[in-house]
Amino acid sequence: MLSFRVRLADTRDAGWRWDTDRWVKGESWIRPAHATVLVADLIPGDGSSVCVLVREDRDGEADYTSLLVRPDEIQVSAGMLGTVPLYLTAVGDEIFGSWDIVDLRPHLRPDQLNPRAVARTLSRQHRYSTDTLFDGVYRLTERATAVFTPAGLSILYPEPAQHVLEPRSLRSGVDPVTVFDALLTEAVAEWRSTAGRVGVEVSGGADSANVALSAVAAGFGSVHTMGLLMGGRIGQLQRDRRRSLVDHLGLRDTAVPAISTRPSCLVA
Repeated sequence: MLSFRVRLADTRDAGWRWDTDRWVKGESWIRPAHATVLVADLIPGDGSSVCVLVREDRDGEADYTSLLVRPDEIQVSAGMLGTVPLYLTAVGDEIFGSWDIVDLRPHLRPDQLNPRAVARTLSRQHRYSTDTLFDGVYRLTERATAVFTPAGLSILYPEPAQHVLEPRSLRSGVDPVTVFDALLTEAVAEWRSTAGRVGVEVSGGADSANVALSAVAAGFGSVHTMGLLMGGRIGQLQRDRRRSLVDHLGLRDTAVPAISTRPSCLVA
């Protein structure tokens, strides 16, 4: 997790230094997020090249983000797990990035939206891609690398994964439902030490329902569900599924009818 503003003009010689909460050079800066679970290092390379690496402070497999700065080129790469978002935009000879898209607010234009991303959001057909609601603002997906040079910003993707052509045979005596439930509950329970209460967006689908069930099983003191309700027949089915889950678990629920909630301006 990090945020930054780097000018190509500041990449042509060495001289990065730490100042309060970030590395700075000229008008450029790189600021790692300050969290106890993260470790950030600036690693000098040959000549004027440096690499900033932000990673999770734990043993075993962990996610990371790296930022490589060398003359007239900036590379930003994401790890394999995709657990930390990073949003990017280029303006002139500068590249801006942050794990929080709100930090890019000066460069977000509500009159220049990405029609494809807007259509997917409104139809609830979300796609995991570099698209965001705003033209010229990109999400760095896992194992991808963004490259910024005087020619502009481009994003390089990993090789496509080979699709599974047929299901594998289960080991004898294995119950996949029980294993899935145990793994999901274990993952959700990791937040128990930092949050006594938890909120779960329950859409009426299987994924969010499983997360809600695991949150209850993990022993949180309070589980609060919420959801945006669609209209028509689809909305009625959604209401029925949500109500069955909420009543079964005895949860406090907040439902907002989408038809009566007019979308406000995305950027104030």
